[in-house]
Amino acid sequence: MGSSRLFLSIVALILLCSLFPTSYCWKVYLYRDSDYRGGHIEMEGDGCQGIPRDFNDKTSSVNTHGGCVRLYEHDGCTGRTLELFPGSGTHMNLKAHKFNDKATSVGNCPRRRREAGRGQFNSFW
Repeated sequence: MGSSRLFLSIVALILLCSLFPTSYCWKVYLYRDSDYRGGHIEMEGDGCQGIPRDFNDKTSSVNTHGGCVRLYEHDGCTGRTLELFPGSGTHMNLKAHKFNDKATSVGNCPRRRREAGRGQFNSFW
């Protein structure tokens, strides 16, 4: 019963993200090692989410699927942050950003940054 409810929630979130492209949805793969190697987890959502315990402070590279996500050093999307978006530098090695093995939660980028990641021009950059 619980797994079907989880499945329906995931389907609803995917539909919401696809129907409303300017919504606050994000998708990210977090990898244990640089160069997208090692074990990885897939996360997607709307708003702030804690990184599962087995990946807490163990992320070394990130695939944002062409979008924008903000990594946070502490629970509840607090502490030092790192925004990763197309053109923000290497996602293959978080050491270059001094954020290797530091991510504890993940969330949305500011609205203007997300829209720019979808190919829309704005003056934010």
